[in-house]
Amino acid sequence: MQQQEKITKLIEWFVKAALRHAEAVDAMHEEAAAIQVESMDRFFAALHREEGLPQFFVLLDHQDPVIAGMSAVYALREAPERCRPVLARLAQEPGLIGFRAQMALERWDSGEWSR
Repeated sequence: MQQQEKITKLIEWFVKAALRHAEAVDAMHEEAAAIQVESMDRFFAALHREEGLPQFFVLLDHQDPVIAGMSAVYALREAPERCRPVLARLAQEPGLIGFRAQMALERWDSGEWSR
């Protein structure tokens, strides 16, 4: 598999895992959500190794707030100047998506996540 094909597949798998994670969280299935987090961790690490982050950053503009938000959370250390505005916009949304974006910003701003 060519590098670009691999990057495309990793991004597709990340998106699917992000959507499955949101479904599991909504259904309050903690174990299923944790499995998807592990998957997203692996996919993001592989994207980093494959130098696929520039392509990954396109997800920050995704119309689905679940995908944009999860992408922003994962890429925050790499590109805070691009991810903070996405999370700030999503934090204004009602419901769980807004709450989760606000919590991510608060954790980042407090230094809970190492920069």
